[in-house]
Amino acid sequence: MKRRKVTILTAFLTVVLIGSDLMGKVTLSGTVSTGATVISESLLSGSTVGQLIAFAKTYEEKLQEAEDRKEALEQKKEETQNRIEENEKIKDNILAYIEELDMQMWELDEEIEELNTEIAEAETELSETQAELVAAKEQEEAQYEAMKRRIQYMYENGEANVLELFVGASSLSDLLNRVEYQKKITEYDEQLLEDYTAAKLLVEQQKKMLEAELAELEVLKETAEFNQETLETLSADKSAELTEYLELIQMDEDLFSDYAEQIVLEEANIDQIIEEERKRIEEEERKRKEEEARKAAEEAERKRKAEEAKKAAEEAAKKAAAQSDAKRLEAIKDVVVKDESNPDKMIWPLPGDGRIYSYFGPRKAPTKGASTYHRGLDIGGVTGASIVSVLSGTVTEAGYNASRGRYVKVDHGNGYCTFYLHCSKLLVSAGDKVLQGEVVGLVGSTGISTGPHLHFSVTVNGTYVDPLKYISYNK
Repeated sequence: MKRRKVTILTAFLTVVLIGSDLMGKVTLSGTVSTGATVISESLLSGSTVGQLIAFAKTYEEKLQEAEDRKEALEQKKEETQNRIEENEKIKDNILAYIEELDMQMWELDEEIEELNTEIAEAETELSETQAELVAAKEQEEAQYEAMKRRIQYMYENGEANVLELFVGASSLSDLLNRVEYQKKITEYDEQLLEDYTAAKLLVEQQKKMLEAELAELEVLKETAEFNQETLETLSADKSAELTEYLELIQMDEDLFSDYAEQIVLEEANIDQIIEEERKRIEEEERKRKEEEARKAAEEAERKRKAEEAKKAAEEAAKKAAAQSDAKRLEAIKDVVVKDESNPDKMIWPLPGDGRIYSYFGPRKAPTKGASTYHRGLDIGGVTGASIVSVLSGTVTEAGYNASRGRYVKVDHGNGYCTFYLHCSKLLVSAGDKVLQGEVVGLVGSTGISTGPHLHFSVTVNGTYVDPLKYISYNK
């Protein structure tokens, strides 16, 4: 009995707690229901999206506007999805809550069923107890009547009976037995009276207990039935709220589908804008390539003509150079050979070729190994052209050096010497006497040299000086 009291009390407290939780959820439901107005906001139709595109706008503007619309739709779609997920959670909570209510109602059904069984058993026991009480009362009354008659008899015949005990006894032992028997009968009557009195009291107490138990069971049954009705009411309210959330979820799902369709339309619109731009770029690229091809053809024609002109110029230059080289080679014929040793009367060392490629003094080395301070003049030249001595003198050196190549040194006296480097061939030897204008070697590119030329140097008392102080080219 105590176990059922605790169970039903716990169930009742649970109902109270769940009921308070329901109030919180109902408030939330009201908030979401109010938010349903937000869900019914208008959507952009596909035709409206198309009408918003202004053909006068640039590709970037049209694409940006379409992407902005798509982004706005995706944001609304995401917000709708979030609402759906939130409502789904609330729906799941409501379903769990309804399931909990059902479990509570099932437990209460079982409790009520058990209480009905116990009430029926208690009523049966009470009926039996009442019957026992009636029987005990009747038996007690019968016993009471019997004892009352016996006591009356003993009272009325008490002395005669005592006398009969003494007279009728055959012996002292028989007398004692008769007295003891009489005593036992009296004690027995008294014991019966006490037993029936106790039995009657016990039956009455049991009756009161059964009546109290039956009253308590009725109260528990009423409480359980009240809790059951409360749960049924809460379940009905929650079912109504669940229906409301299901409707909200359905509205959001429809809205979500609308947004998805609009996004697909906007994506198609973006694809169309991109495709149109691609075709425009493709057309511009085609025109650009045609223009480039035209310009390339013109450039090729110009280059061809320029190349032809260059070739013609080169041919002419080669021809002129060849003619010039021929003249330079023939210029040796006009050189007058004589005995002249005056430094102020030096002649040009390379007849017919006055070209100077590198002057005396500091310079950037023309090739690896060449000096950065030029101690002479680089003149001409034409391979095989004649190199003449600028003054009369004595050949002191005529040989080969890794730097100078084939070279000649002529001592002109009074501290003056001249050098002729990079020759292809030497026509004098050390110790030879040479006159001014006499050929000492031929132009070449031996030693450290970047091409055929004559390196001409002048030293005065062993010091290199600028040759242009002493020589100049006269055609």
